[in-house]
Amino acid sequence: MRFLAALITISFITVPSAFAQKIQPSKRLYKNYLQAVLSIEQGDFRTGLKGLERAKKLDPESFHIRLKKAALHIRLGEMNEAEKELKETKKIDPERMDASLALIFLYSYTQKEQELEEEYEEFLTKAHELKPEEVKISEYLAQFYFYKKKFQDAIKIYEAIVTKKPTYIEGVFWLGVLYEEAGQRKEAIQMWKRGLKIDAYHAPTLNSLGYVYAEEGMYLDEAEDMVKRALEKEPDSGVYLDSLGWIYFKKKEYKKAEEYLKKAVELVEDAVILEHLGDVYIALGKTEEALKYYQKGFELSPESDELKEKLEKYGPKDQIPEEKSN
Repeated sequence: MRFLAALITISFITVPSAFAQKIQPSKRLYKNYLQAVLSIEQGDFRTGLKGLERAKKLDPESFHIRLKKAALHIRLGEMNEAEKELKETKKIDPERMDASLALIFLYSYTQKEQELEEEYEEFLTKAHELKPEEVKISEYLAQFYFYKKKFQDAIKIYEAIVTKKPTYIEGVFWLGVLYEEAGQRKEAIQMWKRGLKIDAYHAPTLNSLGYVYAEEGMYLDEAEDMVKRALEKEPDSGVYLDSLGWIYFKKKEYKKAEEYLKKAVELVEDAVILEHLGDVYIALGKTEEALKYYQKGFELSPESDELKEKLEKYGPKDQIPEEKSN
């Protein structure tokens, strides 16, 4: 409810004189507007709503009046009316962001997830088009595409960012992440190596490159050194501890791998980390322990074919893992 209160507060404290100067209203319009504001300040929201409706009829193109009216509908719990008002408001001036932002708040509160995602994407796309030089806006849109698994769309944005700001380490790091998620591992490695030339102690980059080296089974000593440097900066990172444990697994140092992966599972509830620890126990000949962690991982990620195959391979032959129903 906090965001709604903020929205209402912002909408209701506009100085009437500024409103008058901006749209130069007729006396009748200004009178209705002031009466509405006075009623709202006195807690008589229904009368205020009627006054705003009259003012809107006198000036149907007023963005300000419509936003204030939508906020009042929200205050009265009339979410459908607020949504309708805000959608109509967007049509008046497509370049303005206020109504779109208010709709994002509204959809978040009413838990309309699909509408929220659609409005958020439209809002960020519009903001990016209006201010392409604003890196943070571009990043918000790219992160949204990452969340939606639209990796190529996100890559295009981050490629533009690092072209404009070649030493921006966060942009370089995230472009590497996106390449990796898109299956472009060669490009990811190149980007992270470039990042370490910018900042040799950037922990996320050190960890990501070290982990990918472990996955590929190459440069394992270098990978170990990189992840250890990342842990110097963030010693309680379960993700980094998992990376180090996985490097030791690849080096066949299974006791060390067990040590770090056990620390990792205590800090992070993640199916991949649980699977890694299970793999270590298989290597150590502790099948029952391995099955325990495979099962925990499968419960977290029932869509994992790898975990299902391992449970079927190492578990009792008459016991087939079942996906948990939601």
